[in-house]
Amino acid sequence: MNPGSGLAIFSALVLGLAACGDDSGGGNTGAASTTPPVATAPSATEPPPDATGPSTVPPGGAEHTGRDQDQAGGAEPVRVDAQFTLRRGRLSPPTVTTPAFLAVQVSVRNLDRASREVVVRTDRDYRLSVGPGRRATRLIPGQPAGTYAVLVQGRRRGALVFGGEPGP
Repeated sequence: MNPGSGLAIFSALVLGLAACGDDSGGGNTGAASTTPPVATAPSATEPPPDATGPSTVPPGGAEHTGRDQDQAGGAEPVRVDAQFTLRRGRLSPPTVTTPAFLAVQVSVRNLDRASREVVVRTDRDYRLSVGPGRRATRLIPGQPAGTYAVLVQGRRRGALVFGGEPGP
């Protein structure tokens, strides 16, 4: 064997191994790698792989990922507050308007000396029992546009209107 043919065989082997060991997943011809991957532990100065570094987006910027939204409360459903006050068995304000299909956090503050039962009639009845001098809240899922009765002790005393600008 002459010295030039040994070099040619060695070069062919190196080139052949390089073609089989492609990490991109596209150039592998089906030959399995015999060298197991080596796991390295992160150093004490490196952040863990899932840690986020300093933000390069200015405050109020529009670039957010799904993970950013989850951490910032993006998974929290949108809701609108509707606040009523009970005085002498009557609601104030008598009507609260909210956008259609948004959940509403109904809050009733009872200024009476007696306990009261308040019922909001939407897709079903939502009951709130309010003690004297107390407040009760109930989350009502979003509803189609319409006017829904609010009862106090079984009598209509107000309305919750879905399908308008929020407010009394």
